[in-house]
Amino acid sequence: MKEMSPGRTALGVGLVAAIAALFMLFVGFGTQSLVDTSGDPYQYASLARRMLTDGFAAHGLTKREASLYPALIAAVYAITDEAPRVVKLLQCVMFAATSMIVFAIARRLYNVRTAVIAGLLYALNPLPLRYVADLHMETMVTLALMLCVWTMVRFADRPTVGRGLIVGAAAGGAALTKAIAIVPPLTFGAYLVGRRLVSYLRGTSPPAPTGPLAAIVVATLAVIIPWTVRNYQVTGGHFVLIAPGLSDAFLRGFVFSRSEYALLRRPPYADAENECNAWFAEICRRAGTEFGRDEVLDEKILGAVARQKIADEPMEVVRKTIVGLFTFWYQMTTRLNSVVTGAIAGAAWLFALIGWRRARQEGRSSWLLWLPILSMNVAIALLCSLGRYSMPIIPCLMILAAFGIDTLLRTRQPDRATAV
Repeated sequence: MKEMSPGRTALGVGLVAAIAALFMLFVGFGTQSLVDTSGDPYQYASLARRMLTDGFAAHGLTKREASLYPALIAAVYAITDEAPRVVKLLQCVMFAATSMIVFAIARRLYNVRTAVIAGLLYALNPLPLRYVADLHMETMVTLALMLCVWTMVRFADRPTVGRGLIVGAAAGGAALTKAIAIVPPLTFGAYLVGRRLVSYLRGTSPPAPTGPLAAIVVATLAVIIPWTVRNYQVTGGHFVLIAPGLSDAFLRGFVFSRSEYALLRRPPYADAENECNAWFAEICRRAGTEFGRDEVLDEKILGAVARQKIADEPMEVVRKTIVGLFTFWYQMTTRLNSVVTGAIAGAAWLFALIGWRRARQEGRSSWLLWLPILSMNVAIALLCSLGRYSMPIIPCLMILAAFGIDTLLRTRQPDRATAV
């Protein structure tokens, strides 16, 4: 019987993902009790409505408003007369598209069987599926970042100016969806520049010519700079590159990384969040303002506190960063959610390390997947490291885990042949 073409196989994986997402939207999410079912815990719909009535950031820029996600909701609302179900259906499409990108990356780096396994591991993974059925930005951020990873994989294979422009555009789009998503492409660029410098010192051919590397920078800036200019205008002359909130996140990390929250003795998304808000409210009160009234001003005030923390308590910064490297993979809303999330991540890491060993032996470019995983893990550990923030790089981990599973399946086949 003729084997199914890779294109049709990818569509099949996407169909499985779409069915899983629709099931979660219409059945699973409303009947479970593990996570909040309020539908819009961060009030993105309200932001979208204000964008439609008042314009972008007409009332002051916030870290959630400075994102493409509420702008997408606003666009959908403008067309559909405020139908949140359409946004969630669009997220089902995004989820399916992400699974197909996972398939494409795994097929290019490894093989078709690994691609199928990776696509299904993502399509049926309860962690990213959880964010499809309500208004969370994780589904959109994951798609944007995986598009960026896909363009980086293609660029590494054949660096051209055209592919460099695509990488830059994808990097800028991912960053505008969530600012921290700029870290993997920045790390990718730094890696290529470093390799180019080493090649120059050794007198060998560089891995990527200057033109394609410059194209990445130009395209990224071309996407981000107009957004920065707009931020400057709506904030009355404050420089906000992408979104405010860096110092806020950095300081929250000191609380969320404390042992009672890291070891899940107390619920981080309730107690730690409230503790942080009370702390910030007191800091802003002493500065003569009210916390939350102007997030750009809050960022300036909290930035001074953050710098003082770094100067006065460097070892505390080190402590919370080391703890954050681990909480990134499990710290969720409840102990049960955290244990389930950590168990899935732990199993995926185990399979990924098996695949990494084989990839090294065969000279495969697994670094293109480890780079976004490790760079995001470290960057977020430096800030406030929670399990939800690992969602955008879960697809990369699933690809590596799939190659580990493929490795185990390959080693078992000779045993079955011998038994026969």
